[in-house]
Amino acid sequence: MKRFNLKTLFTLTTLAMLAPSAFAIEFAVDGLRYSVNSDNTTVTVAGYWPSKPSGDLSIPPSVTYSGTTYSVTSIGGRTFYGCSGLTSITIPNSVTSIGSGAFYECTGLTSITIPNSVTTIGSNAFNGCTSLTSITIPNSVIHIGDFAFANTTWFNSQPDGLIYAGLVAYRYKGTMPSSTSIIIRDGTHEICSYAFAGHSGLISVSIPNSVTYIGDGAFGNCSGLTSITIPNSVTSIGYNVFGGCGLTSITIPNSVTSIGDYAFSYCSRLTSVFIPNSVTSIGNYAFSYCSGLTSVFIPNSVTSIGDYAFRDGSGLTSVTIPNSVTTIGNYAFFRCSGLTRIDAYPNPEKVGMGSNVFYSEPYRVPINGTLHVLPKYLSAYQTADQWKDFFKIEADLTEIGDVNADEEISIADVTSLVDVVLRQKSTSASDVNGDGETSVADITALTDLLLSRQ
Repeated sequence: MKRFNLKTLFTLTTLAMLAPSAFAIEFAVDGLRYSVNSDNTTVTVAGYWPSKPSGDLSIPPSVTYSGTTYSVTSIGGRTFYGCSGLTSITIPNSVTSIGSGAFYECTGLTSITIPNSVTTIGSNAFNGCTSLTSITIPNSVIHIGDFAFANTTWFNSQPDGLIYAGLVAYRYKGTMPSSTSIIIRDGTHEICSYAFAGHSGLISVSIPNSVTYIGDGAFGNCSGLTSITIPNSVTSIGYNVFGGCGLTSITIPNSVTSIGDYAFSYCSRLTSVFIPNSVTSIGNYAFSYCSGLTSVFIPNSVTSIGDYAFRDGSGLTSVTIPNSVTTIGNYAFFRCSGLTRIDAYPNPEKVGMGSNVFYSEPYRVPINGTLHVLPKYLSAYQTADQWKDFFKIEADLTEIGDVNADEEISIADVTSLVDVVLRQKSTSASDVNGDGETSVADITALTDLLLSRQ
């Protein structure tokens, strides 16, 4: 008879006690395996049991197990991966999402109708379904992951040009002619990841206000794309969206709250960028290797600057670090050898600094620029790690927004700013949004700043 020691017995008992809450309930009905969702009323199709399904498969809208009836609301990731014997699938109107790789390499699948309950199709969902010739995608679909229909007969038989799937601009197919301008049709909800990636012939694109999401790498390496207007409906700029583009300038709309990793990396012709005061984070490598970028104003809404965010920005001559910043990542301004002026407003004791942030080379060789700070923080900068390594530190800044120079930002500064705008007498403190001029927009920016501090 096998004996259990006390430690083993305790472990097994603990696992048994945790099982109801720590592990999802799974069960099989009629050859399909289901996983109960966190709401305990719906299930996800999680696989099959005991053998791979073949022929025509019909997924039921609901299943009953142990006296409880569950609604089937999703098909999980890789659920039918490699089920080459499947020829057709019937998906019920209860399903709202199809997971990543759900039907990956189902090479026998010939047709599928996606019901108008589905809103999301994951990446690689039908990738490698080489016999799939017919697919119906309703306008309920507003998000499609990358390569969802790659290597399917349906995609390969589409005419060259921009292919739409549901309300998604899915992918540009074929070789794009030089000097191509694209107008995304009205009503489009999303531009799919990598939709135009690598098409150097693209010179302009018009995006309607219906678009709320631009996928990762959507315009990556579109070297001919020199300008683009991002609509206010877009709230974030994701991973490598414009990396390697030929953009010379970009205006980020004031609806965007984050700039993703590599978003504008290697945009060597980019000379200026306006970051609105809605942005709270700048991602890793976001503007790295933008050698043509000469100046950047980071608004007083940004709290974090990512690793290598402006690395090798050799053309960068000035940068403003606002009071809101609490984190600057590793090598954020590494090898920005042209930096002659750094305006730093925060208390350095409250800023988490990564390694080699402002150095021209590793091993603490600082950029040969002048650090300008608020007088009240001069001694702190002179002793703070990395900041103290600057050859010149000048205490000559006035806090942005402190228009009346009383060393605090309050409603009184709004009144003073209104007077400045009326008299058209701009100062460094009055240019709150950092666009190089003082206007009504600065009054709005200062009001937003005061509200954010409440």
